[in-house]
Amino acid sequence: MSYFKIGEHDYSNCVCELKVKSAVNYNAQTNAAGDTVVDKINSKREIEVGIIPLSDAAMANLLADIDAFNVSISFLNPRTKALEEGVNCIIPSDEVEYYTIQSGNTSFKEFSLKFEEL
Repeated sequence: MSYFKIGEHDYSNCVCELKVKSAVNYNAQTNAAGDTVVDKINSKREIEVGIIPLSDAAMANLLADIDAFNVSISFLNPRTKALEEGVNCIIPSDEVEYYTIQSGNTSFKEFSLKFEEL
């Protein structure tokens, strides 16, 4: 079963954690009578994906897919239990560390990516 993709590439076998958070932006104003009116401006999701330790070839593919400013991802929505496809997101930052660098054997530490919905 596929539950995390970046563009057309399926990374479900590399994922150890998937968190989906919602953030609501609103504007609250209080009038002279003391009544507060709240206007919902929008809501956006933040998708955090834990990635298992990867080989150098797998990491190169993943980094190539997230290199663009705006990426399209698909993920398993926890509310609907369905794959939500084509969500446009940005990646505010990514940090990748080497686990080991030996001749012929390069691997990377486990890390997480945070995607913010546009």
